[in-house]
Amino acid sequence: MKKIILLIFIMNSFVILQAQDGTIKEIKDVGSKPVASIDSNGWKKSGTFIFNLSQGALSNWVGGGENNTLGVNSLLNYSIDLRQGKNIWDNYFDFALGFQNATSFSKYRKIDDRIDVTSKYGYQVAKRWYASLLFNFNSQFLDGYDYSTEPVTKISSFLTPGKIILSPGMNYKTPNRFSFFISPFSFRWVLKIDPDFYNVAKFGVDAGKKSNQEFGAYVSVTYKADISKWATYNGRIDLFSNYKRNPENVDLLMNNLLTMKFNKLFATNLSLDLIYDDDVKKRLQVKEVLGVGLTMKL
Repeated sequence: MKKIILLIFIMNSFVILQAQDGTIKEIKDVGSKPVASIDSNGWKKSGTFIFNLSQGALSNWVGGGENNTLGVNSLLNYSIDLRQGKNIWDNYFDFALGFQNATSFSKYRKIDDRIDVTSKYGYQVAKRWYASLLFNFNSQFLDGYDYSTEPVTKISSFLTPGKIILSPGMNYKTPNRFSFFISPFSFRWVLKIDPDFYNVAKFGVDAGKKSNQEFGAYVSVTYKADISKWATYNGRIDLFSNYKRNPENVDLLMNNLLTMKFNKLFATNLSLDLIYDDDVKKRLQVKEVLGVGLTMKL
């Protein structure tokens, strides 16, 4: 796991340096343009809605495969930020939901499902440094199933798991692009609300319990880059070490979204998510979604 985290940081550092070196002019040009609306009270609002559609059909195809497939996937990223003097308050909402159907499926299957809400208050104590308090909530909308079993097995649902983080710390922040938050003293609650799993030890929550409180170190890094006029990248890495149990097994959450626009409305979107949590699965979880569809700035 330590090697995985080290490799991820090296790769992201390379991407950041390349973007800074090769796109300085584009960044300045984009930065000089209004990219978000600011109301009379100082709130800055911006977001992106993505709707992707994929379809496939085969007839007498020697190579095999599903005769008909249809997939839809939607993502909503929205931020509401406030700047008043030395005070900042950033709120970020990240939602995703996608489905796929095929000839061999008895019903649709999920390919994406995410609820992620972050709220972070900071008070400036030095140039680009803020004493901060962060809140994060993470879960999913719908039930999740293991389709490799017969019959299929439910393995997750709304608030099962659910995670809540409350973290005081320090935040290094540059305007609109980069944020590095670190806290050696963070509280995390892992939820297991679904009654179907009440008598099962799952997600690090003991049997007969609905939640587990953890205490540890937390790091969150976010980065945005305008690679070119038509391509943008949004990335995030969260790391959590539980002091109470196996602190060397660092939990990882990594989200990547690369958008390449054809015009103002349509784009190709590639998302790559990595998760490691040995309380859930002792292997790296990987999810990749590639789609073409509608992309709207909000």
